[in-house]
Amino acid sequence: MSATPTPSSSSSSSSSSSAPASDAGSLRIDPERLRAYLDAFASPDVGGTPQGGVSRPAASDADKAARDRFTETARELGLEVRFDDVGNMTARRRGADDAALPVLIGSHLDTVVPGGRFDGILGVAIALETVAAMNDADARTQRPVVVVNWMGEEGARFPPAMLGTGVITGQWDAAYAHSRTDADGIRLDDALERIGYLGEPEHRVGDFFASLEAHIEQGPQLEQSGALVGIVPRVEPVRWNMVRVTGTGGHAGGPGPGGRHEAVVAAARMIVAARDSAVADGAFKTTVGRMRVEPGSTNVIAHEAEFSLDVRAHDDETLDRRLDELEALFRSIAGEEGVGVEIDRFWSMRSPAFDERIQRMLERAADARGIRWQHTVGTIGHDSVHLAGAGPTAMLFTQTRDGRSHCEDEFAPWESVVATAQVFADTALALANSRELDSAS
Repeated sequence: MSATPTPSSSSSSSSSSSAPASDAGSLRIDPERLRAYLDAFASPDVGGTPQGGVSRPAASDADKAARDRFTETARELGLEVRFDDVGNMTARRRGADDAALPVLIGSHLDTVVPGGRFDGILGVAIALETVAAMNDADARTQRPVVVVNWMGEEGARFPPAMLGTGVITGQWDAAYAHSRTDADGIRLDDALERIGYLGEPEHRVGDFFASLEAHIEQGPQLEQSGALVGIVPRVEPVRWNMVRVTGTGGHAGGPGPGGRHEAVVAAARMIVAARDSAVADGAFKTTVGRMRVEPGSTNVIAHEAEFSLDVRAHDDETLDRRLDELEALFRSIAGEEGVGVEIDRFWSMRSPAFDERIQRMLERAADARGIRWQHTVGTIGHDSVHLAGAGPTAMLFTQTRDGRSHCEDEFAPWESVVATAQVFADTALALANSRELDSAS
């Protein structure tokens, strides 16, 4: 199989004079072409790993290779490719009314390290397949359709997460994004310039008619129920925190345990207390994914310990209340251990509801195809959360085997992938031919 899928014979006719296609059944997903798109963005030359995953941090050499492949594939489909000043990429299919607000479809190509071959990548592959299916049907839509590859959704190299959509929706400005640094102190703008993807602000996505994203669920709900497609009403909110504990350093052979003020011991107590509180409550989750100890020597009592704390709950009110309680608990532990503690609540993802009108369109598209679906609340952040604050937005989920993601054995059953792609394509076509959302729904 070639690295880049062969475009359909009608790929150059995206601006043809044929009548707009409005019947959902007029699009037919090609499963093998979809698989080829997915494989093309998970091959070794774009960060694919021997274990079947993908390691592609944002603005890396592997990311450049994937961006180049996205550009090549999109142009073969007759799309106009651009990238903006924070690295977001767009590939535009012209509409009959090309000045109309566009329909955005797509996801992200960056990954955690090491990551899986479906997270984000599948959403871009489904978006490209949707355009290819439109070309197959010789469908000229009323509105432009724009395939997107959002910058830095994972936040793995340049935190915070969802950086690209954060800029275009006004969460942050470009200067903030450019100043983000990786573990080696490299700035985002320098990294993007090095790989040739630091673009112009005028190429940013502006207002849009609707946004649609397909993604693996990254949880067990769909697999457990047997539903092939998840229609997402909302995503649970998230708060990211850095907790810095400062104690008194010294030689390991010096003061006895009773006379120490150890940063590591206090931090360990805080981490366990957060976990125990979450288990006892049952309404929120805590995760410590990173920890740093200074000076980091075997025979030295550490004077500082810093750890990340990811906290999630079903709703914003519960989450903020639980976070306040954890902060009070940490300060109590610090007092008992005779250490200092600072808590930086540096990133917040709130939980806006997705557009109910688009959800109804997705439901009808699934019903028309006889595809089993269910409403599935997301438990992980996505670019669509930012976009939902800027315009009508919706998401679809595929099943995820054992609910496992952000790992090399991440897997989505193919029957679920194809079903989701078909519902996605049918709905994208309907949106692209709608004057108003109410008339579409």
